[in-house]
Amino acid sequence: MQRSAVTSNGAAPGVVKVTRKQAAADADGLLRAEGLEMSPEHQALSARWVAGEIDDEELERLGLELVRERLAATAVR
Repeated sequence: MQRSAVTSNGAAPGVVKVTRKQAAADADGLLRAEGLEMSPEHQALSARWVAGEIDDEELERLGLELVRERLAATAVR
């Protein structure tokens, strides 16, 4: 049996909207909390996403390409 979230007064919760800028800042903060940093390439990609130049799918695809390229370069060394 599924339950839906409700507030303490029984009303459905409001929709939470997070801007792309806030989402990118949150992701950066999570990385920093783990002692990591976004690469300059990923920072540039994130900036393009925040600006609306690319959509979510393209962000994910291009981000994975950057990771694959970095892994390939590391494996060659």
